[in-house]
Amino acid sequence: MAQPKLYDPKTIWESILTQMAEGHSLSAILRQEGMPSYSYCKEKLREDHELRRRYDQAIEDRADRLADELIALAWTPPPEGLDGRGMSAWVQHLRIKIDVLKWTASKLKPRTWGDRIEMSVTDNRISITEALLMAETRLDELPRVKAKDVIDVASKEV
Repeated sequence: MAQPKLYDPKTIWESILTQMAEGHSLSAILRQEGMPSYSYCKEKLREDHELRRRYDQAIEDRADRLADELIALAWTPPPEGLDGRGMSAWVQHLRIKIDVLKWTASKLKPRTWGDRIEMSVTDNRISITEALLMAETRLDELPRVKAKDVIDVASKEV
């Protein structure tokens, strides 16, 4: 049985976090030669709260880096010599890149790069108990009707 590879946590994590902050995904970084497995990294992130905090910061830095790339892509001039079809394909390819970067940045750092949805809630519920108490109060405030002042309209002839 093969002996598990031991990694210097300080060295390996510095490399991982730096590359993440530069815009690379954790999966892409871990595919490089000499990197630990994805499950090893996830286990370490669950165990070490300080490492997790630094990892979360690297994710936010990655989102900022991806947003910077969006600006660069938006100002990229088309290659020279493209005909109509070639230009259309280039624009479509660029649009897909931009959409992927926008989506990724918005998921990695939603408060900064996500869509802002304004929402307000107004509570217009009516309390039946409160409404009955208010109705009783209004009834109590009405002048009292005396029995002699009551007219029986049903018995009157038309």
